[in-house]
Amino acid sequence: MQRLTVTVDQEADSQRVVALLWSQFGVRGEVQVRPLDGRYRLDIIAERDLSADELARLPGKHA
Repeated sequence: MQRLTVTVDQEADSQRVVALLWSQFGVRGEVQVRPLDGRYRLDIIAERDLSADELARLPGKHA
């Protein structure tokens, strides 16, 4: 299990992150998307750890 936070500038980017996780990477778990001062914050709890390559493909800043 892996917990991470991704911050993006546009809502479309947040939707892209969710699509990448669920459709392309096959990751299941919980994703919460929240507007945050003109940006969007995604709090993600993934059932499996993402590889370094997968993390690099996600748009935005990762924490």
